[in-house]
Amino acid sequence: MRIKVLGTQSPYVTENHNCPGFLIESGQHRIMLDCGSGTHRMLDFPNDLNNLHVFLTHLHRDHYNDIFNIQYASYVFHNQKRLENPVEIYLPMSPQRIYGDIISESNSYTKYHKIKSNTKVHIGELEITFLLVEHAVETYAVKVTDGRNTIVYTSDVSFISREQLVDFAKYANVLISESSLLKEHGFPKINSHLTAHQAATIAKEAEVGKLVLTHFWPEEDVNKYLSEAKEIFEDVEVAIEGMILM
Repeated sequence: MRIKVLGTQSPYVTENHNCPGFLIESGQHRIMLDCGSGTHRMLDFPNDLNNLHVFLTHLHRDHYNDIFNIQYASYVFHNQKRLENPVEIYLPMSPQRIYGDIISESNSYTKYHKIKSNTKVHIGELEITFLLVEHAVETYAVKVTDGRNTIVYTSDVSFISREQLVDFAKYANVLISESSLLKEHGFPKINSHLTAHQAATIAKEAEVGKLVLTHFWPEEDVNKYLSEAKEIFEDVEVAIEGMILM
């Protein structure tokens, strides 16, 4: 598996930085984890639309905004006979208004699949499973494995889900974790996002191979997140757009 970082910031883009997204490639198959603002500009059109499966972990705009770009691009390239198979989009059903807005887009060449906690998807040699986690809306962490290597992406999550995430990510090769907050921000320990310290705690307890931090405030120096996480877990790096993680 090859993992490319498409976006790392929230809630808005800045120069050279996009909202959350990751692209996993395995053979001829492509798995896109989230589709935040700006992520589409990191794709190679129309090539990356071929055999593309997009997983929207939750329906907050910073994680799904660019799905409309991909939908319309699929429509255009299919009409040009440059895209044979539809883009497959997997997403939760709530909030219902946003779900309906996405799946009702007529100018697209796509298929839609509902994500639930017991959903299991097989794409080539990849198996994708989901964990319902605590956040402001229905949200899923995602595990992708080919039987040799395992990647877990937390999406946005509260520390309330710590135990479930530790079990879900146990012994993963790579844990990609949101770390929106720093201890110095002064937020309560339990809220809808993780600090870098909490992300590292989950990584340590899950005994993962590597922790990759993402979902940063645009105004913050990412080295602060790195330093805070390294207090708990040594093998940590910060995600940067264009970086290849595996």
